[in-house]
Amino acid sequence: MSMVAVSALNTVAANAATVDETQEAITNNKSETAKLLKDIATANADNIKLQQQITDNTTKIETTKTNIDQSTQKIATLKTQITSAKAEVQKRTTVLKAQLVALQKQTGDTVSGNVYFDFVLNSKDFSDLVARSFTVNKLNQASKSALEDVKAAKAEYSNLMTEQETTKSNLQSEKTSLEAQQTDLKAMKAKSDQQQDALNQKVNDNKATLEALQTQYDEAASALKVANDTKAKETKVVKTAVSTKDTSDKAEATSTSNDSKASTSSKIENKTSDNSESKKSNDDSDSQGDGSTHGNVAGNSYAWGQCTWYVKQVAPWAGNNWGNGGQWGASASAAGFRVDHTPSAGAIIVFVPGQSVGGQWTADPTYGHVGYVQSVSGSSVTITQGGMGFANAAGPNTATLSDGGSYMYIHR
Repeated sequence: MSMVAVSALNTVAANAATVDETQEAITNNKSETAKLLKDIATANADNIKLQQQITDNTTKIETTKTNIDQSTQKIATLKTQITSAKAEVQKRTTVLKAQLVALQKQTGDTVSGNVYFDFVLNSKDFSDLVARSFTVNKLNQASKSALEDVKAAKAEYSNLMTEQETTKSNLQSEKTSLEAQQTDLKAMKAKSDQQQDALNQKVNDNKATLEALQTQYDEAASALKVANDTKAKETKVVKTAVSTKDTSDKAEATSTSNDSKASTSSKIENKTSDNSESKKSNDDSDSQGDGSTHGNVAGNSYAWGQCTWYVKQVAPWAGNNWGNGGQWGASASAAGFRVDHTPSAGAIIVFVPGQSVGGQWTADPTYGHVGYVQSVSGSSVTITQGGMGFANAAGPNTATLSDGGSYMYIHR
């Protein structure tokens, strides 16, 4: 193989490797991007959840603040009510004290010197006495009850204020806790935003990388196509060179053979009659009676007695090492010879393995068969052939085939 061909092969291999590597990188990039998008979706869901928690927590904080304000107002109201109750208690206490003093007070216009006692003693009869005593007692009891009611109200206000102060304290603690949670949630939200931004940046970076890889892939694919085209051209050039060399070798071999024959003819003419007899005896021992030589001949590498040996003898331009008869069509085509189904005199006829030979016999199912076209008349083809299956293994053995267009032909 020429250095140019080797270089072309190396270039093709290098470009093919680049295409494969780039394609793999593109696949990996798309896979990574898909994973990033999935992570972004998860992060976004978490972000939305955090935002909702922050919103809910804000509402709770505002509600707690409102409750604290309301509790503060209630406490202020209760303080006012307690102050009023205290004043009322003081007032009631003063009244009761005055009443007690009045019970003990002496006056000049009374029988006993005490207003309440005189009121009772001045009763008209027993019934009036009872009534007046009941009235005095009722007045005293009313004053006492009023005082007790005021004291009870004061105590109730005090209890309510204590309860409200406890409620306010609890609300303030709850507010402090909610505000701490809010701080944590906002910190988590900020971190989530950063993570999401980072993921989005990676996706954008991957997108840019993918575009670059796609460009690289297109360039590598284009280079690979050019390299393949170059390789095909170089291969064709090499085949042409080989074919030309084979043709040159064949021509040289033919020339050498002709020179040898001329030299032999000259020697024969100069031999004595005794030598002529000796030559005749030798020729008879090396021939089939038709001028064909037993054994390999210079320029013919095929085995004697085979169809390929005979065709090579009558068509020296055929290549050596073309394989079995059935392979000659492909080998000749590869060597640059025209191969078709059009018969012509001087062409080589090829029978593929198992093909019928004019309906007379069948080519070997493994090796096939070849022959030499002597003449063509319409669709009929007259050929000569050799082979161990014929009466004359070295050929020629003549046959006429009526279906000439059914076979393959190699043209010189």
